[in-house]
Amino acid sequence: MSLWIGVGAFIVAALLFLLIPPWRQKSALVGRRSAIRWPMVGLLGVLPALTVGLYLYLGAPGILKEQALTQAQSNYDVDGMVKALEGKLKATPNDPEGWYALGRAYIAFERYAEAEEALRKATTQAPKDAKIIAQYAEAMALRQGRLDGRPLELVLEALEISYEETKALELAGLAAFQKEKWAEALHYWRRLQKLLPKDTEHHEAIAQAVATAERKLDLSLGGTGMPLPPPPAAPKKAPH
Repeated sequence: MSLWIGVGAFIVAALLFLLIPPWRQKSALVGRRSAIRWPMVGLLGVLPALTVGLYLYLGAPGILKEQALTQAQSNYDVDGMVKALEGKLKATPNDPEGWYALGRAYIAFERYAEAEEALRKATTQAPKDAKIIAQYAEAMALRQGRLDGRPLELVLEALEISYEETKALELAGLAAFQKEKWAEALHYWRRLQKLLPKDTEHHEAIAQAVATAERKLDLSLGGTGMPLPPPPAAPKKAPH
């Protein structure tokens, strides 16, 4: 468990940039003017990080130690590792982290229906895991072509469990941005920015999103520099 959590933190930034292009296309469904010019990184830039994560999850970290990372990456069969993970989950299906890993891999290859199903299984087995719920929301939204509705409900559910869940904050900000709720988008993205390691691509992408939302908000206020509206209240956890 702890190993995969660490790996997840390692690959999340790279996967974010792969997922951004589909979101730029889907955002046209709620208004082309709302699209953010996110940085784009090609598939070749993402696969090495995804490969490392899958290799570690499948229990073969020794290969990473025995070879230079760049050389090892060129020898990795990512599709083969995805199939290996599929086989592992057929043998031991009661593995929410495994379904989570498989769902993220499917998303990386734009296999959204399969990603949604894998992550549905993960949430069924781990119904209180905020990161799994948020990732399930993203897979569902990518398949449906929209973030509102059930995907957004899942995002808010994840935030109720953990108001520091980075994927949920990212998607909540995106949903608000698409609806031109600039102050709300700023609230979520600024909170997310504080949680991300500095000097990373993920942090830089969110910083650019914050700057874009700030410009949009300033224009909506007529460039007056008026104070921001109050941010949305943090979700209240249900009493146990």
